[in-house]
Parts: sequence; C-alpha cells; structure tokens
Amino acid sequence: MQRGGGLTESKRLELLRQVAAGIAAQFGSGCEVVVHDLDSNDPDSSIVAIENGQVTGRKVGDGPSHVVLEALRSGRANLQDHLSYLTRTKDGKILKSSTFYIRDDDGNAVGIFGINYDITLMLAMENMLR
Repeated sequence: MQRGGGLTESKRLELLRQVAAGIAAQFGSGCEVVVHDLDSNDPDSSIVAIENGQVTGRKVGDGPSHVVLEALRSGRANLQDHLSYLTRTKDGKILKSSTFYIRDDDGNAVGIFGINYDITLMLAMENMLR
C-alpha cells in the first residue's frame, strides 16, 4: 500500500492488522477480518492479514471474494465501500459482510479492509423461533 494519510506503508498495515485483531477478538471466531494489499497488482494473492480465516477458508496469500473481484473490474477510482451485504460461502454459510476501500492521497484504492460475519446460526435460530 502506498504512502497516504501521514502513515508509512508499514505503519498503515500494522494499524490495519491491529484493528483486524481487535474486531475479531470482540466478535469471536465467527467474524473474519481481512486486509488486502491492492498494490501487489495480483488480486488473486492480495490478502496480507486475516483473522478467523476459517469462516471462508482463506489465508494470507489468497485473493478477495468474487463480489470484490467484480467491483475491482470497474477500476480503482470508481470503487465504493459496500456495507452490510449478505453473501454465501461455498460450504453454505451465510455471511453479513462489509468492504472498506483504503485509499491513497490521490483517492485511488490501494487496499481493502473486509469484515465477514457468519450469521448462519443466528438466522436458523430466528427461523426456529417463528
């Protein structure tokens, strides 16, 4: 990630890792938090930090979800944060997700901060109560 917002690349990445770990600890093992570096120019291996990767089965060195890959095709300057949307994993988990684009001083997306919260059990309990 390029320099921006007064933080060097390494400081920004360290801050994002710290925030990711805090969010994952707060919400537990069903909450995946992932940091992508878009400056690697290889979207298929953009993950540089991930907490609770078991939610989607991803790890450092993997790429973003299909939803994010589709958004990236529109160009980095056109990307908009996508908040509180539902997705489904290959193994059937239902996730409530938010994608935040990290921008450099010129407004170009250089990274992604993503939160994927497994709500499968909550939805099942809600349906059972009805």
